[in-house]
Amino acid sequence: MKSDKKHYLQIGLTIFVSLAAVVAFYFIVLRYQGIKSYLDIISLALQPVMVGIVIAYILCPVAKFLERQLHRAKWLSRAARPLSVLFTMVFAIGILGLFCALILPQVADSIRSLVVDLPGMLEVQLTRLESYLEADSDAAATVMQMIASVETFLMTWIKENLFATVSNVAGSVLSIGSAVVNFVVSIVVTVYLLLDRERYMGQCKKLFYAVSRNKRFNRVVIEVLHQTDQIFSGFISGKLLDSLIVGIICFVCLTVLKMPYALLVSVIVGVTNIIPMFGPFIGAVPSAFLILLVSPSKCIVFLVFIVILQQLDGNVIGPRILGNSTGLSALYVTVAMLLFGKLMGFVGMIVGVPLFATLYYVVKRLAEYSLRQQGLPVGTAEYAGTGSDVKTEEKQDSETE
Repeated sequence: MKSDKKHYLQIGLTIFVSLAAVVAFYFIVLRYQGIKSYLDIISLALQPVMVGIVIAYILCPVAKFLERQLHRAKWLSRAARPLSVLFTMVFAIGILGLFCALILPQVADSIRSLVVDLPGMLEVQLTRLESYLEADSDAAATVMQMIASVETFLMTWIKENLFATVSNVAGSVLSIGSAVVNFVVSIVVTVYLLLDRERYMGQCKKLFYAVSRNKRFNRVVIEVLHQTDQIFSGFISGKLLDSLIVGIICFVCLTVLKMPYALLVSVIVGVTNIIPMFGPFIGAVPSAFLILLVSPSKCIVFLVFIVILQQLDGNVIGPRILGNSTGLSALYVTVAMLLFGKLMGFVGMIVGVPLFATLYYVVKRLAEYSLRQQGLPVGTAEYAGTGSDVKTEEKQDSETE
């Protein structure tokens, strides 16, 4: 009798949970915009905290290294943790300040000279275009029609959007104060996390173990998180160093080649090089346009140089620094960039590769576990040949007999 009541109770709970899930799903779909607005407010409020978490994650290896070094001096061992965090923050702010002091003024000068010289550059190019069009009346008519269309578009845009653009710029200037406050909050969060990183990690782990009571599942999740940490830390630190080296090589070579805006172009190429595979080419598009306005022949030389630099980075510099930190082939890297770039924009193109590598690792472990349960080989080479399926079936048949 008791077993029947227990059975009916389980059925009732199952039905209740199922109906609750359906109602919750319907509510989410029906109130999607309202829920999304609340989520946007929450994410905006917690943005400084998220930025602080990212900064702490990037600086954590530096803090650990400095703490290990300070522990070697016995008289500093008790203050090793706060001193390591202090030195880490000073180091990070010093690097940022050095970058701003050395790079930004020269970049600003390059942009200022570009703005001043741009009318003259355009006039020279238009003169060349006019001399070409004088010899071809049909092409001249087509080009003049295109110029008239562009002029009409620009006049319409100025009339309709100029005031809105000015107001947006004014709003951006007013939001600088808010950005400064958010940056300070992010720095404070970073310091707190670095000082007490073990305790915060322990709290997260404690909460996870309290919710999930499956020891095997817990062990797998912790292993996946450990692998994710290795993938992300190796990729981010290696890619930043790789981009710095590529930017320096680009600046030196462009200076030797006497290219215009060498520093500005090198900064663009170095920053976009963080994007795997296509980064140098993405940075080469605006850079080539800038050089084209000065000299078309130098623009061609620059494009050839970018191709050589990309090959050097992809085959020599990148593998030396990154090694096989993600374990993804070129095809999977392309898929990751397209997928996460579409979902998350520019940030997705940067973090998409380690995210996809983590998903790849999880799927690989699940597939290998399923194959072991079936008594099948887990090596990819066993399934790469055309006759592998036949050999596997023959082996299974022989074992059955």
